[in-house]
Amino acid sequence: MSIIKETIRLTGLDKMLQIDIGGTNRLLGLQQEIDNLTEETKDDLINPVVDNEVRRFQYDSTFGNAFNLMFYFSANGSVYGNSFADAYGRFSVVEINSQNIKVQNSFFILDFYDTYDDNIQTKILTIYQTQILDGEKSGSTPIPKYRIYSDTVNQFYSWYVPKSYIDAQTGSTVTGYTKFSFYNAKYGDMTLFYNKANDGLTTPEKMYFKTRLNLDTMTWIFEFSGDARAYQVPFTSAYSQRVNNGVQSFDNEQQVYPTGNTFQQTDGTYTTV
Repeated sequence: MSIIKETIRLTGLDKMLQIDIGGTNRLLGLQQEIDNLTEETKDDLINPVVDNEVRRFQYDSTFGNAFNLMFYFSANGSVYGNSFADAYGRFSVVEINSQNIKVQNSFFILDFYDTYDDNIQTKILTIYQTQILDGEKSGSTPIPKYRIYSDTVNQFYSWYVPKSYIDAQTGSTVTGYTKFSFYNAKYGDMTLFYNKANDGLTTPEKMYFKTRLNLDTMTWIFEFSGDARAYQVPFTSAYSQRVNNGVQSFDNEQQVYPTGNTFQQTDGTYTTV
């Protein structure tokens, strides 16, 4: 605590008194009190530091065989196709083959959870497949079919698992649940998918692909054989509508720079000299 003794002369005018900002009896000077208040205020305003250290897991090509991750779209909810085009993915063939900006700005989302129970689940990681045209082709047109194996390069192959999640496990393997969705930049909406192999289920597990992480070899693999087929949840379903009601899209416009090489201070324009 800093002690300052002052004599105040009564002149009939207002006086400015400097009072320290600390309210405790800590043995600190004025600057120390300011520093401590600054640190305490900073702690209140800034969120606690989150450890975002991750470990890269790759598809287990030694244990599993190569498989295809296939997405089936449906614009009307009744006819499905493994295609981005027209009645399915709602892009025209011209937009796909010309790599239209709306196609380039669309992307798949992979979310990995500790359980399929929506009420208690925790999302562990998210992977984005932004290069959606890097899959297989039907003729010359790219389709949403992605080969997953060590001889194929795509964004689904490597997962980035938080170290904090790995450290919390007690065994060498852990089972989780993977869900897929797709953001369509042309329409600004989300396409949700369910696991076609779980077609007969009525529980939330229908939406997920059971997945195993090997913490020793740092690999991942789906716990089923054959290709993975993700089918679109119709836009008319209450679940799809509830998710899309929370999606806010906007046009990220590119800045247009002025032409010319000489700035005119009178009106703020550029002219060419």
